[in-house]
Amino acid sequence: MLGVGDAIPEAAVWQAPREPVELRELTSDGALLVFFYLFDWSST
Repeated sequence: MLGVGDAIPEAAVWQAPREPVELRELTSDGALLVFFYLFDWSST
């Protein structure tokens, strides 16, 4: 977990199918909450 003022890592996430986006690009307008839901692509 990052604290207030911590730099975000250089990483890309999928915004939509075949649409990667850099985390820094998503935070250019302000704060960002990222939630990972692991079960969308699994059989559980």
